[in-house]
Amino acid sequence: MIREKRLAGLDIVRSLAILFVVAHHFDLHTEFLITPFIGVNMFIQGAFASLFLVAVPLFLLLTGFLNTNKKLTLTYYKGIIRVLSAYLVYSIVTILYRIIINGEHLSVFLWLRQIFNYTAIPYGWYIEMYIGLFILIPFLNIIYNNLQEKKNKQILILTFLVLTALPPFFNQAGYKFVPDDFVALYPVTFYFIGAYIHEYKFKFSKLKLSLILLFLCMLDPIINLMMGNTYRFVLGGRDSLFYTAIAVIVFLLFYDVDFKSKMITKISLLSLDMYLCSWIFDNLYYTYFKAHYFESQQQFFAFFPIIIPLVFFSSFGVAWLREKVNWGIKKIL
Repeated sequence: MIREKRLAGLDIVRSLAILFVVAHHFDLHTEFLITPFIGVNMFIQGAFASLFLVAVPLFLLLTGFLNTNKKLTLTYYKGIIRVLSAYLVYSIVTILYRIIINGEHLSVFLWLRQIFNYTAIPYGWYIEMYIGLFILIPFLNIIYNNLQEKKNKQILILTFLVLTALPPFFNQAGYKFVPDDFVALYPVTFYFIGAYIHEYKFKFSKLKLSLILLFLCMLDPIINLMMGNTYRFVLGGRDSLFYTAIAVIVFLLFYDVDFKSKMITKISLLSLDMYLCSWIFDNLYYTYFKAHYFESQQQFFAFFPIIIPLVFFSSFGVAWLREKVNWGIKKIL
């Protein structure tokens, strides 16, 4: 079996994805979404919010790009063990944190139930979603790879965009212009797009893509300024057609960049662990800073550059430590 050469650009995309996850949580853990959307500070934060919202889509595009040749074998399915073991370890660590630091006291039964319903870690929903996608991947590949013509693959992607991306974009203010029963299949849409990019290796002007990205990231903030209310993602969530476009553009900007960095590679390799332990540091740092320093949402420029690196590198440190412990255990055994 010939192993494909590790692509530096994909490490950059994955590192950006985990950074965007941490940055997106700044909006969720502060008062951004309930603060009147006025002024330059809020506008810039809104533009960044549009960019950071595509963190999960970037991970899904990577999944499609990297797994398009996976077959229906026992060896393939054994690959989920790494994800499940990481989830279990960080669930236990998070529960200990919630007991010792936050003073949460539940019965053993209730803690176990939280582990198995993916709420022991408040960000555990991604693991539940990924398990379902992982199980489907060999079958998705059978569908995709048996469509011989490029046009048919485009129709496949277009079909899933209609099913999953159009409803969040068009169904607004209680109106249902497009049937939305299949929106939850949006991970499959991103998977097929990632597989499509893997097959055809598109090349576009980085400058043009950057300008389009800048424009798209400003649309939601511009609309919110005109509405004059608190901020909301008017053009849909991460699964909408609009944010699908942003995610694909970010992916195309970096996936073929040949810039090797040991640090970026290490962050990429540890991104799952970083995601799973990031809630602990979100809870720790935001609780402290909001209690001691935050006065208004206008402090975005003051505290975003402080809190995001703290959460990011604290999560990296724990992930790195677990890797070393695993390596030591394997060496002993």
